[in-house]
Amino acid sequence: MTKLLEQALRQVEQLSASEQDAAGAALIDYLAHRDDTRLSDQQLAEVRRRRADPDRKLVSHADAKERLGRLPG
Repeated sequence: MTKLLEQALRQVEQLSASEQDAAGAALIDYLAHRDDTRLSDQQLAEVRRRRADPDRKLVSHADAKERLGRLPG
C-alpha cells in the first residue's frame, strides 16, 4: 500500500460510521469504473499541453457548473 493511500485511510478512520461507508462506497465506485474514465494518449497530451500554458484561462466552479448544465443529455 502506498503512503498516500495509508494517509487517506487514516483520515477515513476518523470519520463517523456513515461517512466511512460513504468513503468506502466512493472508492468501490471508483474501482468499478476506473477503466471507463481513462484518457486516450491524445487526450492526455492535450490536458498536459493546456496545463502547461501559463496564460490559460480558468473559470469559477459556478461558471463551470453552469456550462455543464447546458450540455445535452
